[in-house]
Amino acid sequence: MSSQHAAMRRPSGRWRLMPQRGAVSALEIALFLACAGLVAARLPQNLQDVMILTYLWGGLALAWNLAGGYAGMISFGHAAFFAIGAYTSTLLLLHAGLTPWLGLWVGGVIAAAFAAFLALVCARLRGPFFILSTLAAAEVVRIGALNWVSLTGGPEGLAIPPVADAADMVFAAKTSYAALMLAYMVAVYLLTKLLEASRYGFQLVAVRDDEQAASAAGIDPLLMRTVAMAASAFLTGIGGSLFAQYFLYLDPTHVVSPEMSFQLALLPALGGLGTAIGPVLGSFVITPLSELLRSTFGDAVAGLHLAIYGALLVVVMLYFPGGIAAALAPSDRGAAP
Repeated sequence: MSSQHAAMRRPSGRWRLMPQRGAVSALEIALFLACAGLVAARLPQNLQDVMILTYLWGGLALAWNLAGGYAGMISFGHAAFFAIGAYTSTLLLLHAGLTPWLGLWVGGVIAAAFAAFLALVCARLRGPFFILSTLAAAEVVRIGALNWVSLTGGPEGLAIPPVADAADMVFAAKTSYAALMLAYMVAVYLLTKLLEASRYGFQLVAVRDDEQAASAAGIDPLLMRTVAMAASAFLTGIGGSLFAQYFLYLDPTHVVSPEMSFQLALLPALGGLGTAIGPVLGSFVITPLSELLRSTFGDAVAGLHLAIYGALLVVVMLYFPGGIAAALAPSDRGAAP
């Protein structure tokens, strides 16, 4: 067991061409340098929008992957954590004058507390039962946001004054938003890499793969899962705050929708569950593709772009069941089960 553990950690001290567990590869370095280059480039407005959304969804997919990929807690309720973060920072800004630079941390903490409570309540649930419980939790948050009109604005939503002010995290140039979203994605990515190489990361994967064996080895599965869920929700809540500051409007029917939760789960699944680079690759493929299909076919035939989008996803998942990261990996080490 010790030799296997050492073998898994060995790549961390070397540069590798392709992604490896717990190590930074040349491909990943080149990818993020290219992302920074795109931020500095003067792209057209529509391409800047796609770039900003790609980076934001990349960070959100990485956050979801902490619970869904490494802990095996497949959640279709992360829209609840996303909305809690978004609404918290927005309400603190509108009613208390607190800058979103601080409000996003408050939203992340509240989302983490809600996620920890959910993990403890649903600790004994597994598989589809846990998935349904997270979906139900998100639906409770959505109904609350729709009906608590005095707080959330109800179906009319909340609007943030579109006055450019760096203190309020409202920028006149989209380049600033692109840099902010890239910083968020890179930060969550680095945290994921640290998790992969840490003792906690190996314990979390052990719980995911064989809970009984992990318990026999002295690992507390409930603690592992609760911490993973809370950390995932915390980072998702921060992403929700960034979303609110970019769009300057919150609509419960979109922010807390099942589609939002499904999207958060889809990107890591396509890119590669339980890997650091997988959610990033999933976002880099899916987000521009969805925007392209929407702009090309959205007005032609109702729902045509969604049908093409779905068909392409099915083909990719059939030929790459382990995700894009598994196709790039030189071995099955670090790939999702």
